[in-house]
Amino acid sequence: MSVERPLSGVRVADFTRILAGPYFALLLQDMGAEVIKIERADRGDDTRGWSPALAAPADEPAISTYFAALNRGKQSVAIDFRQPGARALTQRLAAACDIVVENFRPGVAVEMGIDYAGLAALNPALVCCSISGYGNAGELANLPGTEIVIEGMSGLMAVTGPADGEPARFGVALIDITTGLTGAVRTLGALLQARATGVGGQIDVSLYGTALGVLGTLVADYTLTGVEPRRWGSHHPSLVPYGGFPTADGHLITGVLNDAMWGPLCEALGAPELAEREEWRTMRGRVAGRAELEKLFGEATKRHTTAHWVERLGALGVLAAPIRGVGEAVDDPATQATGLLVALEGHAGVVATRLDSVARPGTAEHVPRLGEHTREVLQRVLGLGESELTTLAGAGVIH
Repeated sequence: MSVERPLSGVRVADFTRILAGPYFALLLQDMGAEVIKIERADRGDDTRGWSPALAAPADEPAISTYFAALNRGKQSVAIDFRQPGARALTQRLAAACDIVVENFRPGVAVEMGIDYAGLAALNPALVCCSISGYGNAGELANLPGTEIVIEGMSGLMAVTGPADGEPARFGVALIDITTGLTGAVRTLGALLQARATGVGGQIDVSLYGTALGVLGTLVADYTLTGVEPRRWGSHHPSLVPYGGFPTADGHLITGVLNDAMWGPLCEALGAPELAEREEWRTMRGRVAGRAELEKLFGEATKRHTTAHWVERLGALGVLAAPIRGVGEAVDDPATQATGLLVALEGHAGVVATRLDSVARPGTAEHVPRLGEHTREVLQRVLGLGESELTTLAGAGVIH
C-alpha cells in the first residue's frame, strides 16, 4: 500500500527565495505539507521577474517559469518586514507552523526572531532550518555563496567539463537542489524527534557543506594519493569503458560496472577481439589503458546509429541509452505516462516536474501571485478579523 500524503497536517513557513530553500519547501509540499511562502511585499521572491515568463493579464505582473516550477501549490503571504508590527506578525505566523525554513544572510533570521531560540517560547516543538552559503559561523560565513561560487570554491567545477577543456558549471544548479534535499531530510528527521519529545530545534545546512559531501569519494581519493582529481567529461574515473560515445547520428551511453560485463559488451559492439586482450580483462587494466580503449570503442560506435545500438545492446542485457535533449525527454510518451509532470493551472501546455507520481495525479497546480493568500492565511491560521487585517494593511505591514 502506498503512502500518498505522508505530511498532511504539517504546516511550513517558507521564508526562502531563489532555489535551495524553495526546492526544500516544494519537496514537502509534494508530500502533502501546507506551505506558506512568506515574501517581501515590494517584490517577492527574486525569481518572479526572471525569464521566460508565463502569460499574465494586463494588470498583473508576469511570473517566470522558474518561479512557477519551484513554488507551484504554495500560498503567498506578502509582508513588509521594515514596518513596525511586522516582526510580531511574522513571529506569530512562524510559531503557528511545524517547520520554518529561511535562507537569509547569517544573522538576519535571529534579528527577525524566526530562529528556534526566538520562537521556542511560542512553540517549543518547532523545527527551524537555516540554509546558507557557508554556514552561520566561521571565517567563511559572511562570504557570498551562490551556486556558481560554491562550485568553484569547493573544487566541484574543477572536475566538471570536457577532459581537455575548461572547468564548467553544471547545466542546472545541482548544489542548490542537493542542499534543499539535504535540508529537507534533516528537518524531517528533527520533526520526527519533535513529535516524540515535544522539543524541536535548529538545523543548519550550507551549500558549501553539501558540495563537499557530493565530492566525498574524490576527497577520500585525494587524501590517499595526493593527486588532484581531474575532469573526465561524460566518462568515469574508476570505470572503463563507461560514459558517452559518438554514434553515426548522435551519442550513446554505454559501459560496464564489473569485469563480467566486459565480454558481452565487446560482443554486442561487434568487437569480440577486444575482450581477448589480456591487459583489459580487469577493470584496473582497462583504467590503465583508457586512452586506447576508449578510442577503439568510439570508432566502433560510430558505425551505426544511436537507435541501432540501444536496440542491440539492450537485447543482450548490456547498458545502453541515448543522450537526449530535455525536450526529447519531456515529449516522450513514456515520460508523460509516469505522472511526474504536473500542469500549471491556467497555462495550457506548460508543465513542471514533481517529486512523486502518486501526489494528486492528473491535477493542475496553481502558481501564487505575490500576496495572493495574505488575508486568507492570516484569518485561518492566526484567527485575525477583518478589522485587524485592515489595520495591518493600512500600516503597510501586509500587502
